[in-house]
Amino acid sequence: MSEQKTIESVINERLTGDAQKNALNLLSFCHANEIQLDPNKDDFGGWAVGGIVGNSIGFMLVNGEEQIPGPWTLWFNSCDFGGSENIDDGLKEIVWSHTSPCGKCHDGWKDCGCGERTIFGRKFESLCHSPLMFCNSDAKTLESVKKLMLILKAMNAEKE
Repeated sequence: MSEQKTIESVINERLTGDAQKNALNLLSFCHANEIQLDPNKDDFGGWAVGGIVGNSIGFMLVNGEEQIPGPWTLWFNSCDFGGSENIDDGLKEIVWSHTSPCGKCHDGWKDCGCGERTIFGRKFESLCHSPLMFCNSDAKTLESVKKLMLILKAMNAEKE
């Protein structure tokens, strides 16, 4: 049985420079805000690591590769993106600019939850079941990602 790696070790192993710094920054933010990470999800084609849990806010992939979805990507999936009245327009614009169209990535794509979604008051056609994708985010974009994570965490807590 192979040794289970921590997400920190995978980030340090697979990323360098700003990508590494930004991924570790987001990880620190998650720990500080009690957004738990599944310590090892290296079963997704051998390159996915960690999943943000707590009513499935999203999933983090760390593969170190240059092409999308690399070198590290954060997807937000199956979340309730209602309640847009308390979200500032700047954050909405950033979120909307990171929508992820359905890529028909597997044989069962018609049953995977792809389709029309409303995200913070704007309707989108044919989005992936993980409708938001942030690839190799820079420090400025990560500030918006962090705000989004706190909003989704609060929305999910209200449902429980």
